[in-house]
Amino acid sequence: MDSWQAHPRGNLPWLDTRWQGGPSSPDPTDPELVPSSQDANPAGSADARGIEATGELRVLVIEDDDDLRDTVCRYLAGVGIKVYSLPSAEGLDEQLERHPVDIAICDVNLPTESGFSILARLRLATRIGVIMTTARALEEDRLLGLSLGADCYLTKPVNLRELEFVVRNLHRRLAAAPPGADAAPKERWTLDHRRWTLTAPNGKSLQLTMAEARLVGSLLAQSGVVISREDILAAMGRPNLEAYSRNLDVTVSRLRRRVEKGCDMKLPLSSARGTGYVFSGSGEVVG
Repeated sequence: MDSWQAHPRGNLPWLDTRWQGGPSSPDPTDPELVPSSQDANPAGSADARGIEATGELRVLVIEDDDDLRDTVCRYLAGVGIKVYSLPSAEGLDEQLERHPVDIAICDVNLPTESGFSILARLRLATRIGVIMTTARALEEDRLLGLSLGADCYLTKPVNLRELEFVVRNLHRRLAAAPPGADAAPKERWTLDHRRWTLTAPNGKSLQLTMAEARLVGSLLAQSGVVISREDILAAMGRPNLEAYSRNLDVTVSRLRRRVEKGCDMKLPLSSARGTGYVFSGSGEVVG
């Protein structure tokens, strides 16, 4: 089971990651500290990131483990941060519409939709800061999270004071960034599905095989979203059998080498271990 580490902070009543109330301690059930989904939206005007002129720090915690989510929310609320929470991606869009936040803390292993997919959606539609948390310490997973635009990737167990510092430092950086500072257009890849031709952002093109064109098309059509191996194999017209699954990895590896050699650019196609693949760049399918 994933875990977090809580450490004493000044006079805050923390012991073994559980809330221990005291006469001088803030009440963790106070709705001003841990708002419910029915709470009114905090007052103040917000820019494109959702950062208010008042400077209030608002965080959304997406974690499916009830105890862990409760521990994180109570700690952050106890240090003066406005906290909202969700156990999964269900209702995420509605939650953000009702209660804009500055930063999302998102677990990778979530039901119904992975944290990587949530990260990609947030990056495409918002300028919210994103901190990924996971018990998966694999370098490939960390690099995938960063390639999809995570501002920080923390491996559990996470020291809660460290998490607080990361949250506050990220908030200061986002608030200090001028509007549009992170809005530079992404390099776009183009797949001509009829001609099986992939064109890199630098204008160089590569003729693909039918299998490669179907592979790239399935990922490029949903860039930023982790596509399962089963769905990729289906798009390639292949059965979901172990032999074909292994062959998929060989196809991806060969395609990466061909693109880098033929287009002088690395193909932004990343592996989500145990899940599938994701096209972390920007592009379109034509033809």
